[in-house]
Amino acid sequence: MPEELGPGALIGGRYRLERALGRGRSSETWEAFDQRLDRPVALRFFGTDEDRRALVKRAGLAASLTHPRAVRVFDTGFDAGHFFTVSELLPGSLRTARHPLVGNEAVGVAIGVVEGLQHAHERGVVHGHLTESNVLLGSGGAKVGDFALSRQRNADVRADLRDLGALLRRARGVETGPVPDDPPGFARVVEGLADGAYDSAAEVLSDLRAIEISDPRIRSGGPRPPWWLAAAAVVLAAGAIFALTRLGSHAPQSQLAPGGRIRGTPVHVVRAEDFDPFGDGREQHRTVSNVIDGDPQTFWSTETYKSGPNFSGLKPGVGVILDLGRSVAVGKAQVLFVTQGCSFELRYTDRRTTPVGQWATAAAVRSSPKAAAMVFTSATARYWLVWITRLTGGVPGAGEGWACAIAEAEVFAP
Repeated sequence: MPEELGPGALIGGRYRLERALGRGRSSETWEAFDQRLDRPVALRFFGTDEDRRALVKRAGLAASLTHPRAVRVFDTGFDAGHFFTVSELLPGSLRTARHPLVGNEAVGVAIGVVEGLQHAHERGVVHGHLTESNVLLGSGGAKVGDFALSRQRNADVRADLRDLGALLRRARGVETGPVPDDPPGFARVVEGLADGAYDSAAEVLSDLRAIEISDPRIRSGGPRPPWWLAAAAVVLAAGAIFALTRLGSHAPQSQLAPGGRIRGTPVHVVRAEDFDPFGDGREQHRTVSNVIDGDPQTFWSTETYKSGPNFSGLKPGVGVILDLGRSVAVGKAQVLFVTQGCSFELRYTDRRTTPVGQWATAAAVRSSPKAAAMVFTSATARYWLVWITRLTGGVPGAGEGWACAIAEAEVFAP
């Protein structure tokens, strides 16, 4: 690795190293900050003994995977003679999660990993070295990292599935011997993986989905990172937009109002503005005024994302800013969606230029009903942001893609 590596070093003219995350046989990974796009990233250096052409080719394969369950590779380059890759940064991994995982958590992890493997395998990409360290965990669940980037050993589809079986055994706390059959049927899947009984990830996913349907406790993607790791990530990346957006500043004390309707004094909204800080800056700006026009028959929608409800893995969210014209106390809010199922947070600030991760959070709603009426601890601010974190299906004009449509957004005095 480059001898000058250390916190503060600038790589590729734009990536400032923050802290070392880990070192393997042939690479070293750092948390870094992308000064051009104003976000934290994971930067991985490879040793000079690696074949450069092979590395570039393998990195290209990894970057071609755009599935929500595959860790995104954003950039590659050379610095001081060392090849490096730049990918999205997630707060934890299966290696740092509390073990053993309970049954429903293990099934959630398995589903997330198999979805990522299926996407890669269908495109002719195998992983080659699936371990707890490259199963990353974030607020959206499990993602697989390091596709095609490890020194592959007998790399093929069956090897990836066998590695997954061994990984799930360890996650359930049994290196050898019977796997706990909780939920029912999961032990058969794990043992089938370890024994090479499956020919494809699609077969595994079919069996896991059947288990998921039978057990309402299962949340696809598995466990969140341990609380202490998430807290440490917030402290270490306090100025980093993307990490703060994923982790959130705190759990807001809010509740949905009974009946989905707010009674109170509405606060006048001067204007509405579309907000896409991690994309091109605009998100259907021509129709954004529809969210404050008082007509529930008109609406604003996000753009359509084809590969999943988490914005196809391209960004952590988009939103609509409500400008009140001056600092006003707000304690209630109401958002009327065209289709239920979107997840969002209501955030606020007095400075429009504040990075989105540093806006305070007043309320958060997961899988919202059509009418989300919220009551929360009052706060005083000029700008209020409906920050959409997860999309839904069935939005008019989106076809089979994923989007979120808002008909009306209002805020009220406490």
